[in-house]
Amino acid sequence: MLRASHAVLKKGGILVGYSIHLANPLTAEQSSRASDLGPSFVSGLEDPIGLAKEIGFVDITVKDVTPHFRRTCLTWIQAMMSMEGELKKSLDQGDYEDELQSKSDMLLGIEEGLLKRSLIICRRQ
Repeated sequence: MLRASHAVLKKGGILVGYSIHLANPLTAEQSSRASDLGPSFVSGLEDPIGLAKEIGFVDITVKDVTPHFRRTCLTWIQAMMSMEGELKKSLDQGDYEDELQSKSDMLLGIEEGLLKRSLIICRRQ
């Protein structure tokens, strides 16, 4: 997301977005588990500030919003479970189960201290 955004932003343009990334530092075993629990792109993203600098962003602010995102994950899971019948009617059975598992895995990764969610604000130089 950061690389693509940098490519399309005009000089001086501001990027504001959220990212799920690995907590830092993690052992190799923890990193592997975090990659299994998190979204597919989470592997290799331990340092959002370093990556933003490497790409060419400046005035970088990263704010940890993991506690808020944890509550969001819990709410997603509760809503999906309470609306299971309706969701299964409009989704394929496998899609519902996959999405519920994905949300549950993310929550577990957060609770184990392996995954973080951050608000990232930076400017293209």
